[in-house]
Amino acid sequence: MNQNVIEHLFDVEREAAELLSNAQTEYDKRLEAAHTEADKKFKEAYEKIINENESAYEKSVEMFKEEHQKELDLFCSEVKDWPQNTQSFNELLEKLFFKA
Repeated sequence: MNQNVIEHLFDVEREAAELLSNAQTEYDKRLEAAHTEADKKFKEAYEKIINENESAYEKSVEMFKEEHQKELDLFCSEVKDWPQNTQSFNELLEKLFFKA
């Protein structure tokens, strides 16, 4: 009878170890699934933010290019109408570079 009780206790111990092993395996699976899902959600949110920021950046660059071109065109049109005094310019260059 003592042998039966000891065998029964060993059986209970083996079952408990098996349950614990199964529980650990299930925990590992669920944890891995949770990590995978969290990584997926993070990547989606990250990509969304990156795309939004890149789009805003591109719009901003395009706006600045347009503004720059408008200002450059305005400046060029103003400068084009300025009278040129080439004689005075040439005299200044002569004075600055050739006469010390």
